[in-house]
Amino acid sequence: MFKLVSGNIDSTDPSLADRIYSFRHAFFVERMGWEACRKPDHRERDAFDGPDSFHVVGEQHSEIVAYARFLPTIRPHLLTHLYPEILQGAQAPSGPRIYEWTRQAIAPKRQETTQRDAFVKAVSGAIALAVAALDLEGLLIQFHPAMVARLIETDWDVEPLALPSMYLGESIIPVFARVTEQTLKTARTAFAAWPGSKLDVPEDLGGGPKTGWPERVVQ
Repeated sequence: MFKLVSGNIDSTDPSLADRIYSFRHAFFVERMGWEACRKPDHRERDAFDGPDSFHVVGEQHSEIVAYARFLPTIRPHLLTHLYPEILQGAQAPSGPRIYEWTRQAIAPKRQETTQRDAFVKAVSGAIALAVAALDLEGLLIQFHPAMVARLIETDWDVEPLALPSMYLGESIIPVFARVTEQTLKTARTAFAAWPGSKLDVPEDLGGGPKTGWPERVVQ
C-alpha cells in the first residue's frame, strides 16, 4: 500500500509524478487554501522538489490516499530558506543522514471515517519504516505544536528545537524526530492493524536498512 520513491520520478515515472503533484494541489491548495502554491495546471510543485528528495506514497486502487516528502538538509530546504526565523536563533541539525519531513497529507475520505486513527498510525509507521530503510539519523519537522504529542504517541523520539511561534497566522514549532527500535515496533503493530499494509522500497534506493531493521518489502 505504501512505497518509497526517489525524487527523480519526473523522468523515471512521470505518471506517478503527475498524480503526486495533482494530489498535493488538491490537498494543499484546494483544501488547505495555500493560494501562493496555486498553479494553472493544478499540479503543486515547488523549488525544493528534485532528484535528491524522496516521496512516501500511500495508494489504494491506484489512488493516492497518503503522502509525505523528505528533503535533504545538505541542500536548501524549508527551515533554512522559507522560515528560518521560527528557530529563534537556534541551530537545527543537518547532514547527509538528516532529512526534512514536509508536505504530509492524508486524503479527506481517509480522515472522515471511523478507521481514521488506525490509518493515521499506519501512515506514521510507513514514515518511520522509510527512515529506517534509508538509514537516516532523523527528520526535521515543522508543524502545529499539538502534533508533537501525536508523534510521541507513536514512539518517535522528539526533540523541540525552539518554542512555538506564529507563521502566517498559524502556530508552528520546529522539532527533530528520531526513529528508535520502539518506533519501529509500534510501526509494525500499526501495519498489522491495517490490512494489506507494506512499504515497498526499491533495491537501489538509499543507504539500506540496518541489521534487524526493515527488509526491502516491509509488512
